[in-house]
Amino acid sequence: MAFGDACFETFETMCGVFENPFSAVMMPFQNVLGDLTLVIVWGAILGILWLKTENLALCSIVGILISSTVTGLYEPAQGIGLLLVGVSVGILVFQLIRHKVQTFA
Repeated sequence: MAFGDACFETFETMCGVFENPFSAVMMPFQNVLGDLTLVIVWGAILGILWLKTENLALCSIVGILISSTVTGLYEPAQGIGLLLVGVSVGILVFQLIRHKVQTFA
């Protein structure tokens, strides 16, 4: 794509922002980042959420919600989301057990 050919570089069409706003907003990022756009946005949202709340359950629920809505119920994305929920539940149970052992020891 040559310079000036992208629809987001001119104000004439605005990439169809009124017909399909999500794809219009993501188009500049997809031109720069390629296929990793959704992964980077998804990771940034979950990273900020984790830094603010430090709650594994909340991050896993929001992660599954984002992966299922953005990817249109794409089955491998849901599988990865459920795997991440399993890992976060495992870490949560480990932390609970460790805290109980330290409390009563």
